[in-house]
Amino acid sequence: MIGRLLRFEVEGLISVARWLLRRPDVPAGGVAVPYASAQNMLLTVFLVIQVVETVGVELLLRGLDVHEAVRTPLLILGVYGSIMVAGMIASGVVRPHVAGGTELLIRFGHYLDVRVPADLIESTRRVRTYESSLKVDGERLIVPVSSQTTTRLTLREPITVTRPLGKKAQVRVIDFYGEMPTIATERGSDPPFIRQ
Repeated sequence: MIGRLLRFEVEGLISVARWLLRRPDVPAGGVAVPYASAQNMLLTVFLVIQVVETVGVELLLRGLDVHEAVRTPLLILGVYGSIMVAGMIASGVVRPHVAGGTELLIRFGHYLDVRVPADLIESTRRVRTYESSLKVDGERLIVPVSSQTTTRLTLREPITVTRPLGKKAQVRVIDFYGEMPTIATERGSDPPFIRQ
């Protein structure tokens, strides 16, 4: 589990680099289905508060003439926290859901990657549900953004998904949040589940 958490930290840093270089993680031939704008305002507010707090604490401690041995670790923690929040923002932007001819890739930043083969998709439909967190509920995987989902995929047979901390589950329904282009609610588009 420690290794997985460390991997999240490294992937957050990689996402910041990809974001700055404008290099989204979308395979050739895939269509990006973004979801990040629904959460970015709140995360940006957290980032600004984190930066202001870090600077404010450093200035306060300097003003109080607190020893450097106390100030330095607090400054490092503040900068680290700011970078991690930036990584959360960046990973949502550079790692969108991806629809291709053979599969749909459902993502949640650098925490979740679920590959859904196109031939297993029985139906898709627009739904609006309100769920507080990423979870598996029976055979349903819920991938909310800002506590909401907009699309439900029903599969012909269950697939195995790996949750963020490594636990595996069998799911047959996936509820997730996605922006334009919309996931098709009827079959027969090209790729099979995309409406341009």
